[in-house]
Amino acid sequence: MRVHIVLCFVFVSVFAQAQDYFRLTGTITNPSQNYITFTLYQDWITEPKEYTLKLDNNNSFLVEFPLSEIAYCGLSFGENGLELLKIESNDKIHLEFDNDFFYESLKVSGQGSEKWQYQLLLKKKYEIEKDWDVELSNFKNLSKEQFFSKTHQLVQEQLSILPANAYSKDFYELQKADIIGKFKLKELGFLNSKKVSSDSLKLNWKQFPETTKAKSIYLGQLADAIIENTEDKSRHQNSKTLEYEFLKRYKTQFGQGLTEKILANKLLEYINTFGVSEEIKLLGEDYMFYSDNDSFKKVLATNFRKKEKLEEGKMAPNFIVRNSKGKLVELKDFRGRYIVLGFYDTECFFCIEDLEAMEYVEGFYNKRLKNELQFVFVNLSNKEDFKDFLKTKKPLGVHLNGYKDTFLLKNYNLTILPNYLIIDKSGKILSNTVDEPRLDDGRSLIQQLDRLIINK
Repeated sequence: MRVHIVLCFVFVSVFAQAQDYFRLTGTITNPSQNYITFTLYQDWITEPKEYTLKLDNNNSFLVEFPLSEIAYCGLSFGENGLELLKIESNDKIHLEFDNDFFYESLKVSGQGSEKWQYQLLLKKKYEIEKDWDVELSNFKNLSKEQFFSKTHQLVQEQLSILPANAYSKDFYELQKADIIGKFKLKELGFLNSKKVSSDSLKLNWKQFPETTKAKSIYLGQLADAIIENTEDKSRHQNSKTLEYEFLKRYKTQFGQGLTEKILANKLLEYINTFGVSEEIKLLGEDYMFYSDNDSFKKVLATNFRKKEKLEEGKMAPNFIVRNSKGKLVELKDFRGRYIVLGFYDTECFFCIEDLEAMEYVEGFYNKRLKNELQFVFVNLSNKEDFKDFLKTKKPLGVHLNGYKDTFLLKNYNLTILPNYLIIDKSGKILSNTVDEPRLDDGRSLIQQLDRLIINK
């Protein structure tokens, strides 16, 4: 899930003054809502950051943040939006559009805008005027040679309108990789539909720079799909070490950069699913020596550190935040009762669904564990949105506000929302894995609480 950050001002880190910045401004005519959502995809290992940009009295919005290397972004406004646009540091993009005629009225200007105009041209030609995803799906009755001939034609056509010298080298290489990777995915899908081995899919992976392969969304998806198609993949899934070593072998095919990303994603999957066992720690140590990608290593190290702090049997890190009345409240204040501790954001749809389902769980234990079980939820939205949410939704449980709290960010796993802990009466963590209540109206959580508290 995504990090949700609500902004109505310029987002500037005082610790990054020496870095280059990306800046996006815009003005909307006939807006249907008072905010626009901007999502930043940095490297496909770091959780996407989702900024909610409030419109001012002139229906304008603004976001600015440090950006050290090329990245992807997405915009969403009501039913309109743009996805997977490439951005770079020092881009200063300005958008203008009419909500009622989004694509027809969309104007892009400012430093770096020529890259957006090029990407919008591709979208118009290959998605709006003629949707080639649909067109290619209609070609499944062709022979392999005919289908591959069509995808090759489309690749060459799109590469021919990619200016080699008009943009930065990073942009050119990443755009080229995405064009090729996207149509190779189409070819792989065709082979799968015909039950033909993916070995016949030919791609020279060495033509792409290692940093580009690690960044490209479509080359990454293609590599994942090729691995998924491998017949002997299932033989290693019962052992995390064997599976990890099996994935390392793909370096000879994909190269170092992409293999580092694949391994980092696999380790994150291990950490989030199984916690930090000794086996996973050893794999993490191996990765730190194996990988040259400092960004990937930083993300993994942060996740390892947080998971270790939140291991079952350890004391839950004590925090001090404010309630809706502005009074300081500590986690220690709830000692002597079992606690279901949750973190959420008012812009997170799944979070709101979870809170609604959580009412069934609270109601179930209202008499059975009265004064013994407390539901505590930390809202990560700004103070105004927090108060508005409590006023309109009137949720059960104790709700606190941890907006931009650095202690929470450092010690709790807030890159994934919603998330929960179950804590015992002494403050120790009973469980750091909780099934999200919305999935089954809280029944799994009730069974878990019965097992941990009542039938212990």
